[in-house]
Order: sequence, then structure tokens, then C-alpha cells
Amino acid sequence: MNRPHWIVPLALIWITSLFLHLAWEMWQVPFYEGMASASHAAAIWVCTKATFGDANIAVTAYLTAALSVRSIHWVSTPASKPLFFYLLAGLLITILFEYMATEILGRWQYNEQMPTLPLLGTGLLPLAQWVVVPVVSLYASRLMYFGMRPMRNNAPSGQQSL
Repeated sequence: MNRPHWIVPLALIWITSLFLHLAWEMWQVPFYEGMASASHAAAIWVCTKATFGDANIAVTAYLTAALSVRSIHWVSTPASKPLFFYLLAGLLITILFEYMATEILGRWQYNEQMPTLPLLGTGLLPLAQWVVVPVVSLYASRLMYFGMRPMRNNAPSGQQSL
């Protein structure tokens, strides 16, 4: 199989992550201090900035996973090792950024509705975001990477793979 240019999987991850993370960021607005009472435009701006950071974290996590299997095209043959490193990198970066933003820099605060980790105080919703969104993003990226036809052709006979 001729592989697409190396930028293709990175672009797919970035674009799918961008849209999925924006939806998640908008959904979790009520769990951050002051966001529920912010103007619509202000909330969108804050969520948009966070979303661009999330998409960049996703690409960084993808590259970390690519290093673990020495293939930038690992999305084409998903396996547990790169998935583990993809999720681990995203979670570790998220924990670090959330801790710095809430505890050191004071860029944002959770309100009383946000469930948090006992020791670090990291919000559980941002952590869940880095499990749910990356898995959906990988699935969507893989669909776009191959298109539907090759994925069906790669399934064992008599089975259809999606």
C-alpha cells in the first residue's frame, strides 16, 4: 500500500481533535468558575483558545505514540502500544497543564460542581476528555485515512470491520 504523505495522519488528528475538543470544551463550561455567567462571546473565545491547545496536545501525543512504534502512520494499523502512549501522553500533559493553570498561574478555577482528583486537584472532566476524545478522534482519523472501502477489505472473510 502506498502511504500518504507524513503530514496526513497529523493533519487528520489535529482537525478531528479540534472539532471534538471544541464540543467537549463547550459542554464543560458550567464546571468552571465564572464561565456560566460569562457572555456568550467570551465563553466561545475561552473555549476556542483551549481547543487549539487541545489539538496541539493531541498532535504531540500522537507523535509520542509514533515514536513508540517508529511509524508516523500508526493510525493505519492501530495496536495497544501506540494507543497506550497516545493516551498516556495526553493525560500527563493535561494533568501538568491543569495543575499549572489552576494551582500556580491562576488562569482558571473549577467550581464546586467539578469532581477532582484527591491529591492533585485535577478536574475529572478534563481527564475524561483525554480518554474519550482521543479514542473518537483516532477512529474518525482512521476512517478518513483509509476511507471506508479498504477498511472493509482488511476484515477477515465473512466479517466487516469498522
